[in-house]
Amino acid sequence: MSLFKNYFGLGGSKPTAQDEKTPVRALPASWYTSQEMYELERRAIFSRKWLLTTHKARIPNPGDWVRYDVAGYQFIIVQDRKGNINAMHNICRHRAFPVVTKEEGNSYVFSCKYHGWSYGLAGNLAKAPGYQELAGFDKSQNNLFPIHVHVDRNGFIWVNLDAAEKPEIAWNDDFLGIDEQERFEHYNFEDYVFDHHWEMEGEWNWKILADNYNECYHCPTAHPDIPSIAD
Repeated sequence: MSLFKNYFGLGGSKPTAQDEKTPVRALPASWYTSQEMYELERRAIFSRKWLLTTHKARIPNPGDWVRYDVAGYQFIIVQDRKGNINAMHNICRHRAFPVVTKEEGNSYVFSCKYHGWSYGLAGNLAKAPGYQELAGFDKSQNNLFPIHVHVDRNGFIWVNLDAAEKPEIAWNDDFLGIDEQERFEHYNFEDYVFDHHWEMEGEWNWKILADNYNECYHCPTAHPDIPSIAD
């Protein structure tokens, strides 16, 4: 999470003083290659922490949606008819088939292409062919699994995949004040329109990318101009 805090100027946690008798050590190499460690991180970090995804300018109209895949968790972020931003797992409650297969779009109904189960923009089950007439079938118990959403004062959309009704970690616990920095006062985000997004795929552990952005040891060599304009 210090990656996000550094990006927004909070700097994350302050470094602790090094004991001169303690040798400097890096994380074990196995932490970057172990499948068991990655699964632990998925449960302890990506399933519990607030994740910055996009800005509401990317889904400006009712029905606009975008699909995300974070640490193997695929989910949808959508603006509903009332202007609310909702998020839900991209998993049909019937046979776990993806509800959407494209990267983004505009829809007023999410319809699974396997058996035709349909959902509203809040994830509520709208139609379940062959099931909704069955005695004892409760549509309200078969909605898409919801994801916690926080839209900060500048319009950035954060999600938390904690399955509990209330996430264990509140957004304010990690990011209180991050959207109230003085530098944001110079921008009216309502005047901005979404232009494009950029993705980078590669066969590496996520911590390698985070390590790169959390240090500037490589800057004098790889980015010689940065040290002259940043502290």
